[in-house]
Amino acid sequence: MKGLTLEACAKINLGLRILGRHSDGYHELVTIFQRISLCDRITLEPVSGEVEYTGPRLTEEPSENLCVKGAEVFRRIFDPNFGVRIRLDKQIPAGAGLGGGSGDAATTLIGMARLFDIPLDDQRLYSAAVAIGADVPFFLSGRSSALGRGRGEILSDSPGLNPEQRILIVWPGFAVSTDWAYGKIDDNLTFTKNSNSIIDCEFSSYSGGLPTAMMTNDFEGPVFATHPELAGARDRLLVEGAVYAGLCGSGSALFGVFDGEAPTRAAALGWNSPWQSFVCRPC
Repeated sequence: MKGLTLEACAKINLGLRILGRHSDGYHELVTIFQRISLCDRITLEPVSGEVEYTGPRLTEEPSENLCVKGAEVFRRIFDPNFGVRIRLDKQIPAGAGLGGGSGDAATTLIGMARLFDIPLDDQRLYSAAVAIGADVPFFLSGRSSALGRGRGEILSDSPGLNPEQRILIVWPGFAVSTDWAYGKIDDNLTFTKNSNSIIDCEFSSYSGGLPTAMMTNDFEGPVFATHPELAGARDRLLVEGAVYAGLCGSGSALFGVFDGEAPTRAAALGWNSPWQSFVCRPC
């Protein structure tokens, strides 16, 4: 059986509001996911009854690598004899809020389904995605954009950015811990049921293009307070012509939305090391 190579795209969040925290520790949120063209590449080959991984060491424990975790969850649900060799070409910065690990996990699920003749609409694939992480169902869905509720795993159709718009991603060369960022959010959770309904309605009625004023990112407050250079980078994107700019998920990357390719590429110049910049399109 031949192997296959797939692209695992990144995402940005066009607004992300935290509505509360459940007793099980999970956070209730509402967001608009937007897939972007920055991507990792994953090559999968069937092997006999095990998971082999070749690529950068992204986690302390190899079993916590989300490609490996995706493959192991797939085998547990479908057949432990479904072995796979995974090779990861990593382009999406880790710990940047771009969903690189989640996209890799979802792409591993999709690739293994294709290798072992599992229909992509099999509900067990969605169950596998939820078991791995909250962003994984979005990547598994194949949508370009979606409204996410719950932990982000409850998806419904939503428009996103316009196809002619371009996105500049800038990454400062360091990671921000999602667990740390949620902990900071917990210190200031004061939303009421009424305000939650208003916020949810704002996201539900979003008609595409630029986010509205209420579709902010609640992680920006604590992350910018701790890393003021990220707030400065967001402001610089706006000065350089972005029509909207914000934090990617819980950070550390920032994104700017530009009207067209030329101004995006002009703005990409001059982000000196350790900063990196990536010109992307909605996809």
